[in-house]
Amino acid sequence: MLETSSYISALFAYSLAAFVALLVMVWWLLKLGWGRFLIALLFWLGAAVLLTPAYANMDVETFAPAILVAVFQTAFFGLDSAMHAIRPLGVAMGVAAVIACVHGAIWVWLGRRRLRMEQS
Repeated sequence: MLETSSYISALFAYSLAAFVALLVMVWWLLKLGWGRFLIALLFWLGAAVLLTPAYANMDVETFAPAILVAVFQTAFFGLDSAMHAIRPLGVAMGVAAVIACVHGAIWVWLGRRRLRMEQS
């Protein structure tokens, strides 16, 4: 079992790596010329998948990424034992989709506004 300081350090390192991976993904998709709305959707869904926590199992009080808990619990113990990780992951992805729609719409609107200002 990890001590508190090493557990917090591990969570911080994982969160930082996930955030950097999301930023690299956004940069890469911008360079490829993908649409702003789709990039916003992928960013927020990726953030939900990578950063949603869940208890590793019912006996411990430490968190792990919900996607990893869901995959391993489903593979080794069945779908019923993974529901404690799948439910918050589903809620987080739903909230992320709503945020992504708002973010993407604002991003597209600002891009069109800037384009109109440059054409004037």
